[in-house]
Amino acid sequence: MEFGQWLNSLTWLDHVVILLIFVVASYLAQLSIAGFKHIIQSAQKKNPYLDQLRTTPFLFFGFAIPYTILLYKLLGNIITQYLKTIF
Repeated sequence: MEFGQWLNSLTWLDHVVILLIFVVASYLAQLSIAGFKHIIQSAQKKNPYLDQLRTTPFLFFGFAIPYTILLYKLLGNIITQYLKTIF
């Protein structure tokens, strides 16, 4: 099944679950980027030529998308079943 066909086969509840998981993954991505910056800055304190690590959208989505996929694979069915009992 292609990606587009898979997206069209999802229910509205699946879309909500993916959106919620992406919000959590975005927070984890921000934490990862902040931790990475802290590691770089603490490792190179004495470097006078140290540039600031810029947070770009590419870097953000580079962290957020794998987190989203991982969390959806691990928790997607559990959250969907839980929300089905509520709605």
